[in-house]
Amino acid sequence: MSLADVARKTAAREPKGSVWHIPHNLYGALHKRRFTPSVFQIAELSRLTGYRFVDWFELFNLSLDSIIRFQLAFSSPRTVELDTRLYHSRTEVPWFRDLSSISWSAPLLPLSRWLSHSELRQADLLAPERSSFRFVKIGTEDAFAFPDLLPGSVVRIRKSKRENGRRNDLYLVRHGRGLACTRLQPTEHGRILLCPGHLPYASPEFEPGTEAILLGIADVEIRRLANREKPTVPASLGKYWSPIVASSMPRAPHVGEFLRQARLRCGLSFREASHRTRFISGQLKDSRYFCASSALSDYEAQKSPPRHVHKLISICSVYFASIKKLLQMAGIELDELGQIPMPRDRRPKDAELSALRPLPPSRFMAEIERRFEELPYFLSGTLPSLFGLPAISVRDVFWAGGETHFIHPSLNGAVFLVVDRRKKTPRSFLSCPIWAQPLYIFLRRDGSYLCGSCSRSNETLTIHPSTSGLPELLRLRNHLDAEVVGQVIGVVRRLE
Repeated sequence: MSLADVARKTAAREPKGSVWHIPHNLYGALHKRRFTPSVFQIAELSRLTGYRFVDWFELFNLSLDSIIRFQLAFSSPRTVELDTRLYHSRTEVPWFRDLSSISWSAPLLPLSRWLSHSELRQADLLAPERSSFRFVKIGTEDAFAFPDLLPGSVVRIRKSKRENGRRNDLYLVRHGRGLACTRLQPTEHGRILLCPGHLPYASPEFEPGTEAILLGIADVEIRRLANREKPTVPASLGKYWSPIVASSMPRAPHVGEFLRQARLRCGLSFREASHRTRFISGQLKDSRYFCASSALSDYEAQKSPPRHVHKLISICSVYFASIKKLLQMAGIELDELGQIPMPRDRRPKDAELSALRPLPPSRFMAEIERRFEELPYFLSGTLPSLFGLPAISVRDVFWAGGETHFIHPSLNGAVFLVVDRRKKTPRSFLSCPIWAQPLYIFLRRDGSYLCGSCSRSNETLTIHPSTSGLPELLRLRNHLDAEVVGQVIGVVRRLE
């Protein structure tokens, strides 16, 4: 088709001047450096050509998968559910190959002993609707399970509505004020009671199924230990509040109301949201991602989405909203658009070959996939944002799922530890208890590894081990008996 044919076809379907209409002078507009078609025009191009909607996005140097990257980088006042869908079906994730035989009962050691980076592998995509899990990010103002779950932690929820779990199970509950991950206690009258941990949140009673909907049980936590967010108890949750029906919030009639509900659900003001969009525009080096406070207010009063696609990406990132649901509210159904992969003429040949070349099987990755049932592929490009490292390699991850028995509360059930090797100078905070001190990995003279908090006096390391079976205190000579490998900045642990 010529561009004139495209303009006539869209004019026949939609009136001229409509948001869906593709003008006959589109080629001339594309020569303008800052021009980008609207989201409706991209959807119309996908419908006319049969090529996928997300491939048209890539053609204009846009990516919907960057939304989850910023959602993991930002803190949220309230607990929110993450959009874990990988929209670009050709997403490739780093893969690994085995270097030596693996002992699953081995104590603490770096994964580089067992694995090395292999070529990229195309992710086995699984739509969130068909997945057995959902992922949430714990908020700073509703950390009911603190300190078992920390604010900012990414928690995997096994979809289940059973109420007869174990006593220490952490449930994800949807109530009239949002989401809460907490323990539950049944009452004599068939209701359930929220049981906060160490913080003085109120404990209202809910009617199961109406005032509180059980969405599942937490089974994995991805916890950030460096630059931890501090929990707070707002007055609205610190005093008793009357429950309301969990589904009482009406369905948004248009895009503006959808954005308003998403903003209120995560507890952000216009000023805070605008400040975060400025961060996004700085990271992506494009001022079109920035949204002023007044613009965000105007978007909530409109029935259609913003004209610029960049604004949509920023808003979904800041409001922890699903871009698919937002497009549905705007009348764009991704499943009804083109589904043919767009030819990648500009794709590097080596990348094409790596996608086609069969990779040798990895016994370690196969076992991890069996133990965790589903691997969170959406985290492959977001780990630096989550843990604050420029890049994470296999040398920065330690295996901790063997016979190591941790007594530290943050390491209970740990499977992997993420280490920042740049931080080799131990620090201690005099106003914090031992369990709140930074954790470090130490390499001992015999080649074994040790994890614990530490203080240094001259050339002596005073270590409080986090592993049972060792003395409560170790005094070792720095660079002679032991040396600091790095600071533990993250942990992946099972909650079972």
